[in-house]
Amino acid sequence: MDQPDRAAQSARLPIARIVAPRSIAVIGASEDLGKFGGRILHYLQRFGFPGLILPVNPNRARLRGLPAYPSVEALPEPPDVAILAVPAAGLLAQIEACARAGVGAAIVITGKLAEAGPEGAAIEAACTAAARAAGMRLLGPNCLGILNLPDRAMMSSSLALEGGEIRVGGIGMVSQSGALMGTLVSLGADAGAGFSRCISVGNQADLCLEDFLDYLIEDPATRVIALYIEGLRDGPRFLGGLRRARAAGKPVLCVKAGRSEAGAQAARSHTASLAGSYAVFAAACRDAGAVVMDDPAQMLMAADALDRLPRLPRAGMGVAVMASSGGSTVTTADLLPRHGLRLGQMAPATRATLARFLPESHIHLPVDTGSFHDGAGEEAITACIRALLSDPDIGALIYPMTTQPAMAERAAMLPPLCREMGRPILFVMMAGRVGDGARAAFHAAGLPCFDRVGDALAVARALVEEAAGRARADLPPPERPAGAGPAPEGLPRGALTEAEAKRLVAAYGVPVVRGLPAASEAEAIAAAADLGFPVVLKGVSRAILHKSDLRLVRLGLPDAQAVARAFHEVTAILAVHAPGGGEGVLVQEMAAGEAELILGARWDPILGPVVLAGAGGVLVELLSDVALAPAPLRPADARALLEGLAMAPLLRGLRGRPALDVAAAAEALVRLSWLAADLGPRLVELDLNPVLLRPAGQGVIAVDARAILG
Repeated sequence: MDQPDRAAQSARLPIARIVAPRSIAVIGASEDLGKFGGRILHYLQRFGFPGLILPVNPNRARLRGLPAYPSVEALPEPPDVAILAVPAAGLLAQIEACARAGVGAAIVITGKLAEAGPEGAAIEAACTAAARAAGMRLLGPNCLGILNLPDRAMMSSSLALEGGEIRVGGIGMVSQSGALMGTLVSLGADAGAGFSRCISVGNQADLCLEDFLDYLIEDPATRVIALYIEGLRDGPRFLGGLRRARAAGKPVLCVKAGRSEAGAQAARSHTASLAGSYAVFAAACRDAGAVVMDDPAQMLMAADALDRLPRLPRAGMGVAVMASSGGSTVTTADLLPRHGLRLGQMAPATRATLARFLPESHIHLPVDTGSFHDGAGEEAITACIRALLSDPDIGALIYPMTTQPAMAERAAMLPPLCREMGRPILFVMMAGRVGDGARAAFHAAGLPCFDRVGDALAVARALVEEAAGRARADLPPPERPAGAGPAPEGLPRGALTEAEAKRLVAAYGVPVVRGLPAASEAEAIAAAADLGFPVVLKGVSRAILHKSDLRLVRLGLPDAQAVARAFHEVTAILAVHAPGGGEGVLVQEMAAGEAELILGARWDPILGPVVLAGAGGVLVELLSDVALAPAPLRPADARALLEGLAMAPLLRGLRGRPALDVAAAAEALVRLSWLAADLGPRLVELDLNPVLLRPAGQGVIAVDARAILG
């Protein structure tokens, strides 16, 4: 949709009025709860919608005690919202009737449209065009509508509304799956979570996830935002929304479906195969302050924790584990690294408090209260928890409870301490049904609890990441380093030769090995003499991705005779495998280093420029030890990317090997990030692999490069 159309529709009925309408027409209304229209009407009444409900059914004069109308055009007034639960074949006629009647917005429950094939897509497009022409907004189709808890406007047919009470709270949700939204609401209701507005956007024919993200950021009833995403309509707008949410103090949690990279096998570069769409999405979201999670149910638990528990005071804090069972404390602590968590480092004051109750050998994390001198009484547990949650390096306490006497009484001690100390306590009742009393104590206190340690650790990781995202808001904008750009003129579109790619990155100050082209044996020998033996000789072809696979790279050539032999062998291979014999031969200086990195960049069509850093060499895809970030980067961002790699111990110096020049690698990555930002969509993808990393103070140098320009 073009911007004038969207502006016209926005002027007609704002999203806040769609979420909280004054009047609702139900087209296809029924008394049969087995039908969508029957359930929608039932739920509006059951939850006490305070506005006007207008059932539309040509065969009934009254429905559920309300006057019914034969058509939307026969209604006594144009409703703010019409909910359509009609077969796909009759949808267009109903949309056109709503448009004529002046309906502000239509929520289309009807499915089997664009998601079902070309015929359904044609119906959906026609419905969208009819609504657009009249300035009427559409939510859906193929959605389950809106649950607005504070205003009791349950505009949905979701069976989640058949359960018990759904508490009003601070969680706002937008989901591209209606069924999943209902499932999460049901799970949350069972756990005591509270919701503000939950919106299912379906096919996003008009109103999209980004529209409702913007709405929830401004919504005073929403404190935490949870998003289930299958695809984005407007990546820059989405990322801008995440940043605005962070500025507003509203954490955003995301689960993104569709992680498989079907195009990875056909990728032209390592960067393209490793920096796939999901990896870019996750990196961009984290940079914008959002928390990216794997499991929708755990996302809901984390949203509940962020809504009802205190948040971590600052980024970078560790956690404490405390329980009465040595087995549960140790196994929980063992799982922390798998979830990206670490035990806090206790300050002397914390250790001194624990020493009052524990033998010297047990003054450490995790804390086993079964080792207390005089038993784990209330005074001892309370004093230790206060000490732990006052510690400057401990942001949260994880308390897994196994079967023991007085479980409910012990559990009831924790919520007041959580509130008093202003730091989260994640209580895990591991004992099944015998622990229901302990769970009830947490529910009565209005705080969440967990049944599985893994869920609590996933939530703890989300709390840590939320604090990290919050801290990023205070960082200064990236600054361009001296000598970074501009890009050289005259580079062709399509695949660049190695020499062309090196010329591009060298223009941004990234160090590259020297190389000279050679069209004959004599030129190759002369180039080698100029560069100094030993040298490397490579066959060059825009059409060949991995030169080493075809033996087009010859290393360590010690003299002219070796260069001549390599020249003839490589040109013979090019004659067979490269169109037109390729672009000739490149002779370059030999370079050495202590480790190999890959540095890369690409343009993501949804989320923009991104850079990659990781363990390099010929096994880069196999190792898959890479990290990504949006471009451009700050030096601290680049360094953090490198230090977060699995190979980071090697960079710091491993088993007597020297510490490597991480600062130089970070600077090269920053410079590459500015190249990516400057070229924008013109940069399809770029690899520097390997980049040789030398001992600290000796720099880095790229020995191979490939790039594709659009």
